[in-house]
Amino acid sequence: MIYTLTFNPSLDYIVTVPKFTCGMVNRTTEEIIFPGGKGINVSMVLKNLGFENTALGFYAGFTGMELKRLGGGKGDYGGTRGIMLNLSRLTRE
Repeated sequence: MIYTLTFNPSLDYIVTVPKFTCGMVNRTTEEIIFPGGKGINVSMVLKNLGFENTALGFYAGFTGMELKRLGGGKGDYGGTRGIMLNLSRLTRE
């Protein structure tokens, strides 16, 4: 079993801009949010390569609540099992 550790998890955003024009206001039509951070990213790659692993880390504040929501409250981060410890302080400001 491989364990990865993410001290500072993040939210990775992917946005879609149908027609990007430099120097103009561009509007997005779609936004996708993924759990991120080095350990979580490595765990997702390991899962895609077929290696059993567990992502460990800390979460707090808005980012932590969104990570919890993305994990469905079951600790599923991008198809990888995760164990996250809730902190009373923010991990990002």
